[in-house]
Amino acid sequence: MRIFTSILAAASLAVTIPVWADSDSSDSLLNRVSLQLSSEQWVATKTALVTIGISASVPDAGLEKVQDNALEKLTKLSDKGEWHIVSFNRYLDQSGLENVQMRAQARLPAAALPNLRDRSKTLSKPGEAFTLDNIQFTPSEQELRDANILLRNNIYQQAKEELDRINKIYPDQKYYIHDVNFLSNVTLATMPQVGIMAMNKSAGSNNANSLAVGDKMYLNATIVFATMPDQALIKMIH
Repeated sequence: MRIFTSILAAASLAVTIPVWADSDSSDSLLNRVSLQLSSEQWVATKTALVTIGISASVPDAGLEKVQDNALEKLTKLSDKGEWHIVSFNRYLDQSGLENVQMRAQARLPAAALPNLRDRSKTLSKPGEAFTLDNIQFTPSEQELRDANILLRNNIYQQAKEELDRINKIYPDQKYYIHDVNFLSNVTLATMPQVGIMAMNKSAGSNNANSLAVGDKMYLNATIVFATMPDQALIKMIH
């Protein structure tokens, strides 16, 4: 009852301030208890963001087909993900050909990664080169959304349990959850970027197909429990 007594005393002092008489003070009279809760969740992914660099020299008439041709070849490299051109640059070289530099990305499962650099080279031909630029294990947008849902659900469950506890201690107060303020979710550890050399070394490993990389995230929230003070106090202030 120490919390309630302190607020009762503060509210009694507020009677001397004229503004109370002309404003809706019901929210200001709430007896509040606030605390911070936190939740952590592992985000694991078995897919990698693969980046392929593409260089091509084509006549101006063939420029409109260069992206479609590149995507068609990348599908042959791996059809386990959806390929997208993420950058496209062109310039006219001294021979009069259009020199095109592209980067394409797809999220591929671990089973599609072994020997990816060598398989990329097989797509190349005179005037067109494919190179493996990067393999990065990072969670997908959907995996991040799923993790955030689990983090929030955990916060809600903690808040409910805390509400039950405070109402058992102060059964006459009838506390309820007045406010939930989620703070920014933070990544505790940086998701490692698996280099091309490392992937090539693991290509012959039996564990390559089950390779999974995880990262830990946490979410903080400020929870406010509130209950109305005694009706006699409200009548006295008004």
